[in-house]
Amino acid sequence: MKYFLLQSDPRYTDAPAIQDWSDAIDIRDIAPGRSHRLPQRHILNIHPNPHTVFLDVVDRPFLLLSKLCMEVVELYEPKIISKQMILLDGANRKKQTYYLPILPRIPCLAEGSRWTADGSVLLEGRLDVSALGGESIFHLADVRRTYTVARLDILESMLKRGARGLHLTPLELVDAGRRV
Repeated sequence: MKYFLLQSDPRYTDAPAIQDWSDAIDIRDIAPGRSHRLPQRHILNIHPNPHTVFLDVVDRPFLLLSKLCMEVVELYEPKIISKQMILLDGANRKKQTYYLPILPRIPCLAEGSRWTADGSVLLEGRLDVSALGGESIFHLADVRRTYTVARLDILESMLKRGARGLHLTPLELVDAGRRV
């Protein structure tokens, strides 16, 4: 099976930009076993922009999925927990409901993955297949920022339903250091 990094498409320059979120959301609580500390529903303000395009995937500062994408995730991961996040542009009277999925963090990044010189951005990812388990969507563990990994079948299901604004970066699979 193939896996991809799931991110917002950077070509959408008018994607929602969440502001002042750190006072409301503790990023450490976006994890199984800690998500009960997050509110079930929360309003997050976005930078005012009359041209905001609400994509189906917002990946910064944390992963948010549209209703369409969340419904697909629930098909593949029926026991998933999610929190409702309403993105609000009060100045332009725009709002959109998103879902914050509580995904497992899997330590599966293999040797040979390439990073930027300062180690902050993953350039080429290699996943150890023996560590993946049966998850269709998850976050990489032991990295500085949130990287979401999704299996090809779940991504195809999103795209077949018309999801937009997804940027997919293929990941290499390795087993005992050998390419699979």
